[in-house]
Amino acid sequence: MSFLNSLQQVVAGVTSSVTSLSLSPKRFPFGRENSSGSGGGGDVSTPPPGPPHHHYQTRPGGSPNPRLGPKLVPTPGAAGGAAPRPQGRGKSFMNNMMQPPPMQQQQQPVRKERERRPLPVLQCGDRYTYWPEYDPSQNWVSEQDNGWLEQFTTLGWRHSEALRTLKASGRQGSRDIAPETLASIRRNEFRPSKAEMEALYVEVLYTVFHKVGAQQGDKREHTEDLPRYAQAAFHIDPQDHARLQAVAQEEKPPILVLNLVVVEAENLEAKDPNGFSDPYCMMGIIPEHPGSSLQSSGSVNSAGSRGSSRQNSVDSFSDPYCMLGIQPAMQQGLPGSPRDVYGIAQGSPPPDSPRVRQQVSLSSRSSCETEGENDLERSGSCESPKPFSKESLRKHHSMARLNLDCLKTPDARLDSPREKLKKRPSFRLSFKRKPAEPKKERVEHRDSLSNAIPAKIIRATSVKPHTLNPRWSEKFRLDIDDINYDILHLDIWDHDDESSVFDVVSKLNEVKGVKGLGRFFKQIAQSARAGGGQDDFLGCVNVPLQDIPSTGLDKWYPLEGRSLRSNIQGQIHLKMWLSTREDRGTSEEEAWVEVRQHDQIITIFLLHELAKYKDDTMSWDGELSAAAEAILHQHAIQGDLTPLQQAICRWTAAARTHTHKPLDHRVLHRLLMAVHDLWDTETLSKEEEEMLADSYTNFLEHSLTEVRRHRDVFPTPSKTHAIRLDALLRCLALLAESRSYWKVCPFHKEVRGEVVAAVKKGAIEWYAQATLRYDRHREASISTGGDVALESLANLALHLTLDLQAGHDYYDHAFASTALKIPYVALNYKIFEKVLSEDTLKVLTIIQMDEDIESEVWQMCSVLRDLELNKEAPHYFPHCSTAPFVLYLALAEFSRYQEHVPAGERRALLLGTVWPHFMPFVSRWVDVTCYRVLCRIRIAILTDRVANTGEPVQYTTSAVDTTSCFYHVKTFWRHLAWPDPCSSYTMLVKMIESMSGAADYYVYLLQQRLHTLATDTQEDERAQQLCITVNNMEHVRHSLTLLREELQIDQVTQILDRQDPRGSGTTYTDHVTSLLLAGLANLDSKIAGSMSPVADKMRQELQKDVFHLAWSPDSLPAEEAVRPLLERLYASLATYSAALLKNNLDRLLHLLWLAVLNALTEQIGKDTDEKQEAFFVRLYDALRLLREFFHAHGRGLDNSTLMGEEYSFLERQLRLHKTPTDSLIEAYHLERLLEQERTEATEYGSLFVRVYFNHDSLCVEVLQARNVIPLDPNGFSDPFVVIELLPKRLFPGSGPQQTNVHKKTLHPLFDECFEFPASLESCQAEGAMILFTLMDHDVITCNDFGGEAFLSLNTIPGVASSASVDNFHGLKPIELNLMFQKDPENIILKVLETRTNDKMAMDFVKKQKERIAKPT
Repeated sequence: MSFLNSLQQVVAGVTSSVTSLSLSPKRFPFGRENSSGSGGGGDVSTPPPGPPHHHYQTRPGGSPNPRLGPKLVPTPGAAGGAAPRPQGRGKSFMNNMMQPPPMQQQQQPVRKERERRPLPVLQCGDRYTYWPEYDPSQNWVSEQDNGWLEQFTTLGWRHSEALRTLKASGRQGSRDIAPETLASIRRNEFRPSKAEMEALYVEVLYTVFHKVGAQQGDKREHTEDLPRYAQAAFHIDPQDHARLQAVAQEEKPPILVLNLVVVEAENLEAKDPNGFSDPYCMMGIIPEHPGSSLQSSGSVNSAGSRGSSRQNSVDSFSDPYCMLGIQPAMQQGLPGSPRDVYGIAQGSPPPDSPRVRQQVSLSSRSSCETEGENDLERSGSCESPKPFSKESLRKHHSMARLNLDCLKTPDARLDSPREKLKKRPSFRLSFKRKPAEPKKERVEHRDSLSNAIPAKIIRATSVKPHTLNPRWSEKFRLDIDDINYDILHLDIWDHDDESSVFDVVSKLNEVKGVKGLGRFFKQIAQSARAGGGQDDFLGCVNVPLQDIPSTGLDKWYPLEGRSLRSNIQGQIHLKMWLSTREDRGTSEEEAWVEVRQHDQIITIFLLHELAKYKDDTMSWDGELSAAAEAILHQHAIQGDLTPLQQAICRWTAAARTHTHKPLDHRVLHRLLMAVHDLWDTETLSKEEEEMLADSYTNFLEHSLTEVRRHRDVFPTPSKTHAIRLDALLRCLALLAESRSYWKVCPFHKEVRGEVVAAVKKGAIEWYAQATLRYDRHREASISTGGDVALESLANLALHLTLDLQAGHDYYDHAFASTALKIPYVALNYKIFEKVLSEDTLKVLTIIQMDEDIESEVWQMCSVLRDLELNKEAPHYFPHCSTAPFVLYLALAEFSRYQEHVPAGERRALLLGTVWPHFMPFVSRWVDVTCYRVLCRIRIAILTDRVANTGEPVQYTTSAVDTTSCFYHVKTFWRHLAWPDPCSSYTMLVKMIESMSGAADYYVYLLQQRLHTLATDTQEDERAQQLCITVNNMEHVRHSLTLLREELQIDQVTQILDRQDPRGSGTTYTDHVTSLLLAGLANLDSKIAGSMSPVADKMRQELQKDVFHLAWSPDSLPAEEAVRPLLERLYASLATYSAALLKNNLDRLLHLLWLAVLNALTEQIGKDTDEKQEAFFVRLYDALRLLREFFHAHGRGLDNSTLMGEEYSFLERQLRLHKTPTDSLIEAYHLERLLEQERTEATEYGSLFVRVYFNHDSLCVEVLQARNVIPLDPNGFSDPFVVIELLPKRLFPGSGPQQTNVHKKTLHPLFDECFEFPASLESCQAEGAMILFTLMDHDVITCNDFGGEAFLSLNTIPGVASSASVDNFHGLKPIELNLMFQKDPENIILKVLETRTNDKMAMDFVKKQKERIAKPT
């Protein structure tokens, strides 16, 4: 107890002495240790269970505060609370033996406020942005050389302004077609003679007087206006009109003709046993008196008993066919028509008709019959057929016969009992059965049927066998006596194949007069009642002719029966229209006259319509007036013009008129499309084809002229003109693919080729006009230097560029979208490019460049760099004209349109040979620019002044003046866009070197000026000058970092790298990158060199603060220990953090950070007594706080810069020093395990083992070793293996085991098995491993180390998987390479080596040193 008493007295004395020192709380604050105990019978609060810690303190109210340490609760009745007392290192057991003095209790509240002060935080603003690279308002320096650099930079703006001016003053303005342009392409107007005009006028009046067809709708209103319209269109005075009208009225009226096409029928009744019929049609025109019982509005039923017409054959089918004919009027010597018979029976003449008003002679009747035969021959159904098969013979069986009921008088009809059934006249044919004839004779007989039928009264179609939906599409022409009362009657019959049609028709031709015809039909009726073989009735249709409009009819008609009780089904499709045959002494074969007259009449009407529009004829929409259309319609009907002939006449008239009165091409396209659509429907005569060929030729010639002069005829940017051009090209495209064009013009050239040739010719003419406009003074200017010639060529190139742009915007779509598919821009570009390149080469070849001044310029640059700032610069101003670059930019703008040329055709372009002629001008510009930039930098430094920005980060005007030079150089190079990569690379390297040299020259002048500051300058002023200077340097350096992007260096170097055949070595990209990095690194080093004096000045103070940090008392927390250092850094950086750019502040912080790391490293490496663990813990925590200070919440240094090589080395040292010895040993073994997994060398031999875990035990089998190193003098070894489980904390009950010793061998075969008690959790723990140590056994001396190997237990069978191992010997042996420690400076061993008072550390270090490989 005497020792404890004396120790208590000593400690109490030391405590009193330390308390009376009154040390600064900044450096050595005390009273933060854990305190516990009792004094004076007072109760104190106890810390939580566990070892005491110097960071632990209780907050007010009893809650612990780990940062401030424990708080003592004052004793009841005491004046103040008890303050904690200091605690020695490792002396926590003395807390209960001391009581704090009363003085300390009064100072505790003040210390508590100081301890809670936050650590200083570095203030860094977001200063990542820079000042503008170019300031137009700052132009004083540029005025000293008359804005030499700006002249080249503004070339791009001048180029754009020239384009705008040309576009405003040229043809691109919105305007109409010039009158002189129309006059130059206009042809002579169509002017027929007076006699021709009168003849056409008579034709028009004749057409009007003899209108055909029923008038519908509003056409009736224009009937009376037609003569007046014709008089106005033909410009006929009243006297001539009366004279010509009389002539027209004296002409014979035309003969009306009904054109009938029997198209098809459907849903007919089946009459044959096979379920089908063999239908044919029989048709003719019959009269209708106003008082008869025939109903003009409906169909008329046929007479006869329908039931008697049925066949009793086994099958239920019929063989229908049709017969048709015309019954003429009553004339002497000829059979009378039913209408005439009807009239005689009534005792009164028929209604008034042209046939009654005039007597038609027998010869004229014969003529009509001949014309009828010709009509039959022209129709498709009456052509002589080729031999057909047996099934097709029925097509040509036709026969006709009038029903006897149609010859009876009305009274007889009314008296007839059949009138009750509403019998109606019809055609009926009956065929009686005849003896069987040879089939061959019958076939020959029917083959000749078509040409053998002479009937003119009734016509018949062909027979369509075995169908209920027959299709005939056969045409017939039937003369009309009186259109007001005549009716078309059509019957459909089922043909009976056993009767001969030819014989019956032959008998019909023998009938004489009406009585004979009546007897003939009476005989047929009697035969029908007798039940002989006959055709079955399928239905009939009656159509009043007066209801047929002039436009014709195309409709389906329902079939009706003979009476109301008849059960008829089906319908028939008919097409009918009216026409005439003139009886004015004109031959019917001369249809060409009608076509020509129709064409001329349309032309006259068209000119009359266009006269209303005066000079704006293109506004006409293509529609004639209603009166004109009515006249043309009647003329086409009366002339029997086909739709194709009408379409051709309208087209030829419009195309002819278009040559002297331009029409809208959309109208022409519609007319041409009509001809195209109708071309295959019929054929033309030779004269008509020649007329169409002339029209096509004239139109094509005129259109090609318009295409050639399309810039004048269709000026831009009018959308109306663009639409009309598109219509013109669509007309030409339609003409190119039209079969009519190639039919009538077989020897013409291809239309597309003609259009392409016209476009090319137009481009050449346009270039010639532009050349006369811009190249008037070219030849005269070449002798005076050539600037005017170059500028005139530039204007010419811009003019052509505008033409291409207008062509791309307005013309190209029209040419490319049609079927012609003409690449308009590509064609014009190739023409312009060829002639423009030739003219440019002529001028550039004549103009001579001055001799090369590169060496002279670079020599003057060297002189300027060596010249001191206070001396005057030499007067040297080399010349470099802007005219070549004006032409180059114009050509470059022009060449942009080569992208429209196919890639395969671009190699033939000549413009690529022009660019090399500009290379001397570019090279001179680079050389002269380098010297001009240096001169400007020198002037900028001499006239430098601080820019008034109003912010703490300041700069001077010289920085912006310098970067402005770089801006002008980069801008002009981008404007050039040099096309050749090789020469472009050469210029880029030259510019990079020039601008890097200029930046270096600027930094050099700034440093020279900084060194000339007076020595008595205040510290704050000197710091401010330093900040401004390095800010200027950084601004210039930042401008260089933009060179790669703004000069587009990567695009050039990548192209060259792909073209480089070597494919290895230094690439173009690497070379340029090295140049840029070298220039930037040079500036970085000079900027850092300018700031290094600041860091050197602060380094000494920092070392003192680091020393106090390192050797603070162990009781002082790291936050308080590092506070003085942080406060000094904060105060020293206050000025610089506010006045420096971000990069400059980072440079200064990095210098100070390295200074702090070096000072900490020095403190760790000092050779003093053994340092306690708290020393390293404090430094480690302080290092973390310092890193957070310099990081400044992301606004200071970035983590990659902070955690560099110096920091990583220091941090690991501190971390290892504060780590316990056993943990360090485990870490060392983990390092060796990782090295074992990475090693592949077997220089020390290898060991083969088997290891697995089973049933709470670890089984290890040492099999053998190979190539063990010899450790005995005899060249052998006596090896044995020691097995240890590591770490020992996981395997406390498992000691090391070893194998037997094998004498004199390098390949021992152990084959021994060992078992270690272990749990599965221990083996699965991280870091669990087996250490195999191979030793050489020595009897006298210590055993020698022969190598070691490590094996992780996490991967062995039984641990890696939960399954147990049943066959231990079946496991594959594991080969482990034996290792030596090859790193004698291993940091863990070095740390352990410093722990001289730690026996575990010393033993481990001694053991491991034996395992270090000897150097060879």
